[in-house]
Amino acid sequence: MELACPQCAQVDQVQSVPAAFQSGQTTYRVQGSMTAVPAGDGVVHTATAHRGVSVTGTAAALNPYPVVRGGGCFLTLALFMLIPAFVFVSFATDVLAENPAPTAGARAGQLIGAWIFPFGAFALVALFAVLFVLRLRRNARIRRGIPAALACWRQAWFCHRCGGVFFPRGELMSAATFRGEVWRAGGYAGA
Repeated sequence: MELACPQCAQVDQVQSVPAAFQSGQTTYRVQGSMTAVPAGDGVVHTATAHRGVSVTGTAAALNPYPVVRGGGCFLTLALFMLIPAFVFVSFATDVLAENPAPTAGARAGQLIGAWIFPFGAFALVALFAVLFVLRLRRNARIRRGIPAALACWRQAWFCHRCGGVFFPRGELMSAATFRGEVWRAGGYAGA
């Protein structure tokens, strides 16, 4: 099937969006030189190696879905903050038990002063837990929307001459506008 670009009316630089996306990614491996590192009574020879993927700007602009990011950092922070939170609770209960205030007003001030740090620490635990849950929900929404987004994405064509994307019998649009349409089709436009 030959599709002409709606703007330039040419077919020679038109390519399906999946093909344009794939051709814009290159896997590479770089092997470094050997180095001698002293180790004990001998020498160890090591070489550096690096592997990666080079992505063109066009391929990045045609990416059909947002990056799924892990939420483990939020969970780790929430769990880590539990330690100082419980230490602050221990200090607060010890301070209140050892130094009873003589009046009701002083007792209220003492309670507020003693419990402000534990409250702040538990507030941070709650914040990180909420951020973790929100990240999980965002990632689940992205995963659920991938099939619909890919179905829309696979129908589009890219004109290398004009630098735009179009659907058959549609108008040329920028890659950013196209990505917005694909993300809306996947239900994760705000992700």
